[in-house]
Amino acid sequence: MSLRLKIAAALAALAGIIAALAAGGAYVTAARQLDRTIDETLLERASAAVNDTSRPGRGEPGNRQPFMPGRARCPDVNVLQTFTAAQVIDDGEVRQCIVGGATIEPSERDLAIANGTDFHGDDDHDGDADANYAFSRARIGNETVRVITMAFPEGGAIQLARETGEADRVLDGLRIRLLLIALTGIVVAAAVGFALATRIVRPIRRLTTTAEHIAATRDLTTPVPAAGSDEIGSLSASFTTMVESLAESQDQQQRLISDASHEMRTPLTSLRTNLELLARAELAAPGSLSAEDRRAVIDDLQFETGELTALLTELVELATDRAGGEESVPVDLTVLTSGVAERARRRTGRVIEVVGPDGADAGTGVVVTVRQHMIERAVSNLIDNAVKYSPDGAPVDVIVDGTRVEVRDHGNGIADADLPRIFDRFYRATEARTAPGSGLGLAIVNQIIEGHGGRVFAGNHGGGAAVGFELPTPPA
Repeated sequence: MSLRLKIAAALAALAGIIAALAAGGAYVTAARQLDRTIDETLLERASAAVNDTSRPGRGEPGNRQPFMPGRARCPDVNVLQTFTAAQVIDDGEVRQCIVGGATIEPSERDLAIANGTDFHGDDDHDGDADANYAFSRARIGNETVRVITMAFPEGGAIQLARETGEADRVLDGLRIRLLLIALTGIVVAAAVGFALATRIVRPIRRLTTTAEHIAATRDLTTPVPAAGSDEIGSLSASFTTMVESLAESQDQQQRLISDASHEMRTPLTSLRTNLELLARAELAAPGSLSAEDRRAVIDDLQFETGELTALLTELVELATDRAGGEESVPVDLTVLTSGVAERARRRTGRVIEVVGPDGADAGTGVVVTVRQHMIERAVSNLIDNAVKYSPDGAPVDVIVDGTRVEVRDHGNGIADADLPRIFDRFYRATEARTAPGSGLGLAIVNQIIEGHGGRVFAGNHGGGAAVGFELPTPPA
């Protein structure tokens, strides 16, 4: 079932429930009101009959059965004209008051009222159990009647019955009208729901069509239709943002592949040249290469292989973001930096000092919540870059100031033209192109720090380059 049909069905069902509750309430109210009207008439007439027959010297009306001794009296004939049946209960006996009329079978409650005794059973009578009268329903032939049973002061009771056919017909008509109104409401609600659902679904269908087009053509430049400022509009805006992100990611991937192929061409060409040299020498005259030449070729092969391996490793790290599964933990930034510097000292044999902003011992610093291994990699890349461009024997200074880490070398510095681009992938300054490396080290630093919400920076100091990063200040 489509969304439009679901919304229409839901609104129709809701309208049906509301209509059923409203119609049921109206019907019950009308039925009670009609019963109340009939009961009021019965009560009025029964009270008049009791008062009339209780006065001494009253005779027998002509349309009643002959008078029989006892306490209960039938009312005057004028009282009986509007009733379907009338009878009195006297000492447990039932006597009709209308000649040829029907007899109402008295219940235990009716007999209790006639005898003036308490009744504690269950029946279908209405009214107060302590009153001297009660209402009930009965069947006379095919007709339903409303019956009142009222006690005489001197004993016995009178029962008057009136047909409810007219009231039943009114209720039947009301029931049909209410049913028609409910059905009309359901149909209208379904139509309104369908129209509303169509309007709601229209922008969703446009988004669906756009998504299907993008999936089929892979054209991320396809414009996404706007859909207003409601939730659908928010969905459209989010979809637009997603497509733009995908387009940017695709562009970055294409540039990465292009740059990688360009950077890999040099070591691969060198490898191929050296391998061809070895092959030709062995084919032309086995053993013709001197040990020194062979050693030089092998050294070149090993160097280029190492460069290629390092390049591939950095490409994988840059493209896949291995930190995705690493949890952030609180670490002391100074302690972390000192640990990386110590490992770099052992690896390179260079003097690498970690100091505070004033040149004093860094001590302990600010605790930051980061992906530890990734920040360690960023610091390590900065130190390796400084070592690469510092003269032999020159120290490398690592300055930790709060959440700021700055690595200084003592080389020639960075040209002003190169400063804006040193964090770009594969970019290498003119003076650095003869040095080993792929041009990805600082790009990886940039990616790591941006992933932590920080920023990278580069500049020069009095004796070389100063490159580093700054992480967000942790909350107090």
